[in-house]
Amino acid sequence: MAQDIENNSEQLEKIKEFAQRNKKLIIGLVVALFIILIGNDFYKSKQEQNTGEASQLFQKLLISKTTDTENLKSIADDLKENYAKTPYAARAQIIYVKTILKNDSIDENVKDRLQWVSQQAIEPSIKSLSVYYLGLISLSEDDLEKAKQFSEMIKTKGFLGFKFDLQGDIAKKEGDVKKAKELYAKAISSFSPQSDFSRVIEYKLQNL
Repeated sequence: MAQDIENNSEQLEKIKEFAQRNKKLIIGLVVALFIILIGNDFYKSKQEQNTGEASQLFQKLLISKTTDTENLKSIADDLKENYAKTPYAARAQIIYVKTILKNDSIDENVKDRLQWVSQQAIEPSIKSLSVYYLGLISLSEDDLEKAKQFSEMIKTKGFLGFKFDLQGDIAKKEGDVKKAKELYAKAISSFSPQSDFSRVIEYKLQNL
């Protein structure tokens, strides 16, 4: 028992001596650790703040009139430039692009946005949707090879129906009716029978 107390005392003295000799080093390590912890808390807090602000902007975009394309563009740009690391930035680009495509207005700006989403989107579903749109644009421009490349990039399980639909459109454009029918059938089976998209593909299939 006495031996243990003596050993503990010796160890304590050694620790004290080490602390005295390396006082500056220990203080430096403590300060560095403190800075790291504060930095992490600040980064987390900043991320949460950015996500909250991005969410509010995205809500504004959702309630905006689809005819007010300038306002949609302004919000989409703001999210892309200042909140790129939040999921709302990519979602906003898709909504804006979808609105533009409804007006049959395709330009390099639309393509650039979709390319950005395909590379930067956090959510795999949004990334797949951007690639699907890029494939449709390439198809409309008769660039079948590029359309095929984009179709192969759609890998998200829930979006395979979009992949088969795009590939069906490509086959139809190439004049391969049999292949188009097979792909449209696969696309339809990937969606719920009640979905609007399923009905659209069914219409395509019936009019081959």
